[in-house]
Amino acid sequence: MADYADPSTPSKNRTVWVIGCAVVAIVGLCLLVFLLVGGFAWLLTAFNGGTDGLTVVVDTPTADVQVGDIFFLEVSMTNGGTRNVTITEIRLPRALLENAQVISVDPAGSIGPQSAFTYDMTIAPTGRETVVFSLQALTPGNASGEVEVHAGRTVISSPIRINIAPALVEEVETVETPPPAMLPGDVIPYRAVVQIIAIINLNGQLVQGWTGSGTVISEDGLILTNAHVVFSDRFFEVADLVVSITTAQDQPPEPMFFADVVQGDARLDLAVIKVRSDLEGNPANFSALGIEPVKIGQAESLQLGDPIVILGYPGIGGETITLTRGEVSGFTAEAPYGNRAFIKTSATIAGGNSGGLAATPQGEIIGIPTQVGSGELEGVIVDCRPLADTNRDGVIDERDNCVPTGGFINALRPINLAQPLIEAALAGQVAIIEETDPEEPQEMEPEGELVLFDDFSDNRNDWFVGDFTEGNVEITDGQLVISVDKEKTYIFSTMLEVYSNLIMVVDARVLQPTGDGDYGFICGYVDDQNYTVLEISEDGYYTIWALVADQEIYLVDWTASDMIPSSGDITLAAYCGSDGFALAVNDTLLASVDASHYKPGQVGLFTGTWNQANIRIGFDNFAIFEP
Repeated sequence: MADYADPSTPSKNRTVWVIGCAVVAIVGLCLLVFLLVGGFAWLLTAFNGGTDGLTVVVDTPTADVQVGDIFFLEVSMTNGGTRNVTITEIRLPRALLENAQVISVDPAGSIGPQSAFTYDMTIAPTGRETVVFSLQALTPGNASGEVEVHAGRTVISSPIRINIAPALVEEVETVETPPPAMLPGDVIPYRAVVQIIAIINLNGQLVQGWTGSGTVISEDGLILTNAHVVFSDRFFEVADLVVSITTAQDQPPEPMFFADVVQGDARLDLAVIKVRSDLEGNPANFSALGIEPVKIGQAESLQLGDPIVILGYPGIGGETITLTRGEVSGFTAEAPYGNRAFIKTSATIAGGNSGGLAATPQGEIIGIPTQVGSGELEGVIVDCRPLADTNRDGVIDERDNCVPTGGFINALRPINLAQPLIEAALAGQVAIIEETDPEEPQEMEPEGELVLFDDFSDNRNDWFVGDFTEGNVEITDGQLVISVDKEKTYIFSTMLEVYSNLIMVVDARVLQPTGDGDYGFICGYVDDQNYTVLEISEDGYYTIWALVADQEIYLVDWTASDMIPSSGDITLAAYCGSDGFALAVNDTLLASVDASHYKPGQVGLFTGTWNQANIRIGFDNFAIFEP
């Protein structure tokens, strides 16, 4: 928890000030002499952060890479000087990002303007750090240029040259029999893929909030996409949707139409929108574009290893449409949708493709890139920009989570789950389901050995209590009470004991409401840069988020649920472990997510504010079970 009291201002002492002036004059004279005898160079070294000893070596593939290949670019930085060097930014050549797509970065940096990856990486004298960029070749070309490493105002450039060759075409042995009937080859229906822009109200102005992709499914402008691309979220209300049309493979999409949601199901994360008008408000004449709708395929017949083609707008490495190839790598069950609720794929799909087209090589749609994030916390946010102060540090910047989604997609919704929405939209029906809870909520019962129970009759478990500038934590009236007196602030209290895999249960009550405050658990607390929070809000949302090396990651985005009571006593339960996290309210499971970043640490209770201050949450009957 971060809370710092303002230091008191000491009274001025005139005598000390006069003596200080004399000392300053003497120091200034000495400094002048020092400069005259050659100290100026030393000062320059001090002010540039000691970067004179910094060397940069960039390793690239020694041979040509082919379109579709995954390759690596390693940036090794060695500090041969005598002072710490802080790396602030790494920029890749524009030519490289026009021909290849970044799919992961280790360690992950925040994506900034001009495709720069920002860091706060300190290298000690004789120390060495390496950043590895994983990329996928997209188009043939000579990706040459300079990799720039920024250390404050110092920039060190290293030239690279990577040749991306066209994909090899396997030669087919000819036979002297009559040629067979022509088999369908690869069909790439790129014209049927569109970009969707969510227009939101930001401080009274209509601005672009986030983007996603979509697929044309009718001649008059019905488009299939993800619900999270077109639905409002907890922070922002979608005011309108703009549809941008793919006019050419090598050109950015052209904004042409406004659109409305006609079918949507947040549980499935699927939606159908329909163009409403052109950008001037005139009736939409979508059919005049001559875009052929995609054919509906048979997702039920897919087998392991079947090839898949993904088309969409990834939002990184260029603005044009991008093709990604992969294969079926598995299936995931989800109640009540059966054993093939998700199609797992070997393709690494950037988040901006969400809602786009997953097709067979014959161009038939069999799925929609849907599941955002793999839980591994390695993705770079690519399909929108930070719009809300999600980490509550008072600044909206690259350190905030992207709203509404980020990361990389690792699964597809099969097209058969979207067909009821498509058929209803074709029939002219309008139906929007924004509730995300399953039809039959699952229960989460605490299981395992009870290792701690606290009724807060005293502080025998050494909870962190005290008064702070922004609020306080106290044990009073048989409760642990956390008060937050400032907006966009959070305070948490932990015990000294360290736990690994565990289940926590607590009774909570809002003693002083704000309307949009949040509260819940913290686990895996190692320090102020590494922990996980599982919580609900007063206005009926839940989330699971983490700080990993001071980088904010949302494992489960803020999601609305009718299962969260608006008042009264609430029993919260959470699981934290090396295999993932889960959150439940009143024995009903709200969310579970796979993740591997969890480390044993302290656990505790959490309370925060957003737009309104002065919230008080009382916690009682806190229990820990070890599975």
